[in-house]
Order: sequence, then structure tokens, then C-alpha cells
Amino acid sequence: GGNMSLQIGSIELPAVELAGESCLPNFEKTLLNIHFRSELGDDDGLFLNYRAPLYAFPYRSQDCYTRELKTRTLPTVELENTSLKAIFVPDLGGRLWSLYDKRAKRELLFRNPVLRTANLAVRNAWFSGGIEWNCGICGHTPYTCSRVFAGHLTGENGEPILRLYEYERIRGVTYQMDFSLPEGSPFLRCRMRVYNPSEDVNAIYWWSNAAVRDVDDLRIIVPADSAYTQCSDGSGRVIRFPIPMRDGIDVTYPRNSRQSIDYFYRVRERGLKYIAAVGADGRGLIQCSTSRLKGRKLFVWGTGKGADRWQEYLSGNGCSGRYCEIQAGLAPTQYENLPMPPRTAWEWLELYGPISINSADAQGEFPRAQEAVEAWLNRRVSNESLEEELEITRRSALKPAEKMICRGSGWGALEAFRREKSGERRLPGHLDFGEPGEEQAQWIQLAERGILPSPQPEEIPRSWMLQREWTQAMEQAVRGKDGENWYARLQLGCAKLAAGEAEEAERELLRSIGLRESAWANCALACLFQEQGKSAEMCRRALRAAQLLPLNPSLAKFAASRLFLAKEYVRLYDFTESLDRELQALPRIRLFRAFAAVETGRIAQAEELLFRDGGLEVPDLRECEINLGELWYRIQEQKAAAEERPFNRRSVSVPEKFNFSMTGD
Repeated sequence: GGNMSLQIGSIELPAVELAGESCLPNFEKTLLNIHFRSELGDDDGLFLNYRAPLYAFPYRSQDCYTRELKTRTLPTVELENTSLKAIFVPDLGGRLWSLYDKRAKRELLFRNPVLRTANLAVRNAWFSGGIEWNCGICGHTPYTCSRVFAGHLTGENGEPILRLYEYERIRGVTYQMDFSLPEGSPFLRCRMRVYNPSEDVNAIYWWSNAAVRDVDDLRIIVPADSAYTQCSDGSGRVIRFPIPMRDGIDVTYPRNSRQSIDYFYRVRERGLKYIAAVGADGRGLIQCSTSRLKGRKLFVWGTGKGADRWQEYLSGNGCSGRYCEIQAGLAPTQYENLPMPPRTAWEWLELYGPISINSADAQGEFPRAQEAVEAWLNRRVSNESLEEELEITRRSALKPAEKMICRGSGWGALEAFRREKSGERRLPGHLDFGEPGEEQAQWIQLAERGILPSPQPEEIPRSWMLQREWTQAMEQAVRGKDGENWYARLQLGCAKLAAGEAEEAERELLRSIGLRESAWANCALACLFQEQGKSAEMCRRALRAAQLLPLNPSLAKFAASRLFLAKEYVRLYDFTESLDRELQALPRIRLFRAFAAVETGRIAQAEELLFRDGGLEVPDLRECEINLGELWYRIQEQKAAAEERPFNRRSVSVPEKFNFSMTGD
């Protein structure tokens, strides 16, 4: 049809430079490394704590960005019909940047005017806005800020289809997302397929997150009568409560939540699965799906000063950055991974589009709002029609792309190579994963020659590996001709640490150091000792790692953060004092240096470090990290003590620039 198109385009906007990954093995804790305690009934049936990975290893951290915005051009793929225009950015994990309602002339999503990152995802860098589709492990997708594969094909009725896909390394699954805007459709169609090629039961996680502008009287309408949330006391207790009211507040209005919170709705078994975000005028965004995608969630930053600061921090160009997220997942909550059978594909359909209901209904009693949305939806789609569409589109979902638009990582290609070599069942043949690249070269060498390369210890390792078959190949290598290879021992030690086998990890890492000392093995040992609560050994190894390569920013930040964790302020001060000027100027280092200064009685220096150049900004600030505010408080407390005057935290408030509290303060 002449009214349906797929175009290659671009958007120009102020953006941070996303080049550069950390050179360290990534043993930072993942966001949800909490052990959850259920306070739930015997009919809730949540898969709490099921096979949650400890770390984002083998992915490397993307933490080398700054706060500096420069005008950049991002390549896009645009789908369009008479109703909607959708703009995707394959370089950013396939994020849907914009969904524009052509008839009403309005943007349906929160479209960020800038691209700005902070430490909010499993590999650190994350940015707000649009719709993201997250496969793998909790805490967004490992490909949030990486390019994924994109291809173009034609659907059953001649409509263009954009296919985005990748191979996810921690779960060892492939996922594909086929997007289309058929003629006359008021909804963006998203046909999802996750495939577990393993011979074993796998653990799978999926959440689709849509950011919507936080407009006045925004209301979240969902087919549920109760919701799950985590107790705010940090105990990991998961509770369920009836909605819409909680503690006298109607929580279906995001603005009513003081603090940052997740509400996971217990969606009714019967009827269409949907979630809608509508403003006071009854207009907004709706997402609905086939029944496999059963979870629905609201995320809000809250209305405190810290929440405002966070949202502004992630945006710019005069935009407040205020948004909330409506989400949909395979499981009822994000604290779960679902058991997925061997050699199985899970498929579902998601629809996104504009909704418009009577404003009195939208703002009425909650059951009235639910009925209005359901009546509106049922005139357009039904469970039956969606399941049928899922079935009809299966044929095109298994067709290869007619044309490649861009290529993603080489990890799918490596896995395809490994499977072919060992005579295992192949990865899905209709997904072209291309050729392995430089990051994969050492693993191909291991498969073909039974040895890993032996680089110089100061060389940055190209990649890391976490997969049973590769770990076995490494074990075989060190038992044979690779026994004296420091690098093979390092890689094996890190793989063991990631798998939670601490004793073997320690043995291999110490062997690696015995053969040739490297910063990388010391760094991994520091992480191991951190896990075991051996603070002194953690600090010793972290410092040693930084001393071996004194100009490396990743190692300097790593050592400083470990000394800070251990509250070793004197050593932290001496360490940051000894660093090269350029490293001292890194915001992370400046933060830890200021803490060390205030805790060792150098109050004026701490103050200077915090307030210099208009005040310290830490680009990779972590979710729930309140170090900047804490530092400000410590300086005030020490000044008061020095002047022998009383000081009470409750009587002052942290300057807005440093307030990132998510508890609604």
C-alpha cells in the first residue's frame, strides 16, 4: 500500500558520547541482587528468587560517559501509516524514540529532547524516554546502549516489517521483535519471539517499558484489583494490597506517590491484558497484548525534590524530564525469572496506540475507568483477534529478512559457530547473526586450537565469557597445553567467580597472578573478597590493581570505590592524592576524594571539591545513590562540630543540585 512505509532516517539532538566500555570484568552487583521474602498467599505463585544472576558479567560496563552534550546524528528506522509514525534507534538497543499520532497531532510517549545517561541499568549507562524492550536479566537489557541487528521484510499483506534481534549472552537465548504498521491500523504491532536453544530448562525475563509524560491528573488504568510492591524498609519483603487505595491515597494517579515506587498489578486472568495512561482529558497511550505477556507495572520517581532532580538530570534543553513508565512483562513482577522449557519459543503480540475516553470516566471511580477503557478496547480488538493475528503472522516471523539495515554484536555468530562445531542443534536459521568479530577471536582460537592467547598483562582483555560449554573448554585447556598461561587462568577464574564457585575462582586467580601478575586478576580477587566480606583483603587487591596500571581510569575508580566502601578514609585520601592530575579530576574520584577529606578533618578542602565549578556533577550516578547529599551533610556536621555549635540534619535541606533522594524527601 502507498500509505505504509519503512524509511531509513536520522534524528539530530544534543547527546553524550557513549563510546568506551570499562576494561574491568564486570562484577558490580545487578540492580535486583536482593533476596526477596514473600508475604504472599498460596495462590500468588510468584517465582521469587528463581535463578537470578549475581552479576552482569560477561558484559562489560558502559561507564565512560560524561555530562557533556554535543549535537549528534542518530540513524533511525521509521515506520509509518495514515495513523501513526514510529521512530526506532537500532544503535540504542532498538529503542522506540517516538510514537506520533498523526490524526491528533500529538506525541504519545515521553520523547526526550536530549540523549543523556546515568547508572540505571545492568551495564551502567541508561537514558530515559520512548519504549524499550528488555530481554535477559533484571535491570533493562544489556543492549540498552548498544546496536542491535535490524532487517527489513514484507508481511502477509504487503506491509513492511522492521525486525530487530540479538543474542542475549547471560541466558543464551535469541530474541526477535517484528514491528509493523499495517494500513488502517491505529496500533503499532509488535510481534515478539524469544527462543531457548538450550537442552535445559532456562530462566527468562522480559519487560516492555513505555515512558509517558507526567501530565496533570495522569491516571494508570489496568485490569487489576490488587498490586504487588516491595516494602520500603529494604527488607526485600514483597506484599500485595488492594487498589486503587493505599494508606488513604489513590495510587492509580502517579502524582500521589511521594516516593519512588514500583506497582506490579495482579492482572485478571480473563479478558484482554492492557495498561493505559490517560490524562485529565481522557487521552493518552494504551498498550495491550496476547495473554502470554501477563504482567503489568507502573514505575514512578515520586514527587519529592530528589525525584525532580533525577528526571531533570536525565534530560536537558529546558525540559523537566518528568515521566512515568507503564510496563508489561512475562511474569507478574520483576523480581522473577520464569522457567522456560528446553528448545522452546515463546511468542506474543503487543499493541501500542492512542486512546481517547470520556474524561469523566477517566477520572471517575476506578471500576468505571476500567469499564470505559475495556469498552473502548473491545470495539477495536479482542483476545481472539489478537491470538489469531499471532498465529497468522507466524509464517513471516520465521522468514529471513530480505535486506539487512545494520548489524549487532558478534556473540550470536560465535554461538552459531560453537553449535555447528560441536554438532548441536543450530540457532534459528531465519536470523542472520553475521560473522564473529575481534571480541570473539580468542574464543574461536580456544575452540579450534584448545588454547587461549597469552597477551601482555597490561593489555586490556578483549572480552569475558560466562557459558558452561566455554568454561569446560577453558578447564580442558589449563589441564593440557595452556596450564602455564596466566590469561587462561584469569579467564577461567572470572568465569568461576561469575558462576558463584568462589573457592575455584580464588585458586585460578591466584595461579594467574603466580604466573604473571595482572591488574585484572587483582581486581577480580577484590570483587571476590568483597562478596565474602573480607574488607582488608578487598582493599589490598584493589589498590594493587590500580598501582599496576596507574593511569587507567577504570582501575582508579574501582580502587577508590572499594576504599570508600570499607570506610578506609585515610588510605582513600592518600590514594587519591597520589593519582595523576587528570584522574583526580574525574567526578567519581573527586567525590571519593571529598569524602576522604571531610572524614580526615580537611573540611575546607572537602568543601572546595564539592562546590568547585558550580558544584560537583557525577555522570554515572547510581539509582538510590545519595552520596552527594550525604557528603554535603557530613561537611555541615564537621563545620558545626569544629565551631562547637549543635547541628541537626532535620533542620536543613540538601541543596537541590545534590539531592537525589528517592524516598520522597
